[in-house]
Amino acid sequence: MEVKLILAERCGHHDEARSLIQEAFGDVGITDVEVQEKVVRTEEDALEAKCLGSPTIRVDGFDVEYQEREPDETSAGCRYFNTPAGWKPLPEKGMLVRALQRAKERAAAQ
Repeated sequence: MEVKLILAERCGHHDEARSLIQEAFGDVGITDVEVQEKVVRTEEDALEAKCLGSPTIRVDGFDVEYQEREPDETSAGCRYFNTPAGWKPLPEKGMLVRALQRAKERAAAQ
């Protein structure tokens, strides 16, 4: 399983995003996955990293919010997630948990 955290240099919530990922790992029982981090500074960096805004969290290449219906737009700016509580600067933990569970299921099926 591959987990990537893509952060924009000029946006906050970096530590909160890291903590959220670790909480989701705990909920799913993941202990052996290292999170790969990438910092984007320019729009070109964002395009190359497939950053949808900061933070972008990808599990096995899929964005935790959009999955396979991901938009084409990329951004080196700050991101807001559409959550049941409204637009938030971090995804709800359930988005991460579901993405991690799907990745575990895909790996088990192989």
